[in-house]
Amino acid sequence: MDALTHSSPRLRYRVEGPRDGQAPRHTFVLAHALGCDLTMWDALAPQLAEHGRVLRYDQRGHGGSEAPAGPYTMAGLADDAARLIDELALGPVVWIGLSMGGMVGQELALRHPAKVQALVLANTTSGYPAEARAGWAQRIAGIREGGLEAIVDGALQRWFHEGFHAQQPGTVAHWRERVLRCDAQGYIACCQAIAEVDTTARLPGIRVPALVLAGALDQGTPPDMARTIAAGIPGARLVVLPEASHLSVLEQPVAFREALHDWLATLRA
Repeated sequence: MDALTHSSPRLRYRVEGPRDGQAPRHTFVLAHALGCDLTMWDALAPQLAEHGRVLRYDQRGHGGSEAPAGPYTMAGLADDAARLIDELALGPVVWIGLSMGGMVGQELALRHPAKVQALVLANTTSGYPAEARAGWAQRIAGIREGGLEAIVDGALQRWFHEGFHAQQPGTVAHWRERVLRCDAQGYIACCQAIAEVDTTARLPGIRVPALVLAGALDQGTPPDMARTIAAGIPGARLVVLPEASHLSVLEQPVAFREALHDWLATLRA
């Protein structure tokens, strides 16, 4: 069952598990990509909820969460996450974030280290070069002129590779509709936060186990960005998923889950 936080901005969230009736092995927080919502994790969350507690939520400006006026900052989005963890009294969590969710996770671990037990950072970056930041400015201008319709198809080309578009057009259409349901001003405000992400120099300050996942075909956050993160966080493990673009958890759910479970086994050991 979905609920809303009591504090503002109010965030929609969902808590599941553990289904085995035992004490949870881990408490997981799942943080979605720009333009998505908590349903991005529909395949993974039940697997994790067999033996763990799983919290997933909509970032501000997305899904059922509020969209306060922007611009947003990555620090502010991380503070949202910390507030949610505190409100639900979850304690240190295993953070699993993809794209924007991974950027939030880096900032959360740096700003609120006591709240993070371990990090999974998928298809994400710790900073953009100048030309990429200019691309974010163009995207924002496009939305202001033509709404989310102006940018959604370009986003889908980056999210899913050509073969996935051909094989699963229904899934692509579903996520197109999800993007268009976002609050346009909230989406812009998140774009502004993403464009300014800058954690590369601070990554050595993250002192928790980390798994960094990349998609071999990812154009938005290519594997070199994942390598930078993995090199910066002491002891981080890097896995590059073949035949995966930006939304790797949707394109390659089995490979994503297996990489995650293999790494979780090292935490338990």
